[in-house]
Amino acid sequence: MGEIVQPEGVCLEHSGQCKAIETLEKNDADIFKRLRELEMAVWKAAGASGVVTAVLVVLLQKVIK
Repeated sequence: MGEIVQPEGVCLEHSGQCKAIETLEKNDADIFKRLRELEMAVWKAAGASGVVTAVLVVLLQKVIK
């Protein structure tokens, strides 16, 4: 990405960029937490569907034999 160019005599803190960067970092942390929770839910659902599939296969094998 490009470098942030500040006008002469204006510091990051007083231009509002520090606050904006801080807000973005907080949002990133919140988003990462939510994505992690979503990932865990997907893994749990995948595991549950795998168990259901295995049980159905076993039941079908017993019915067919």
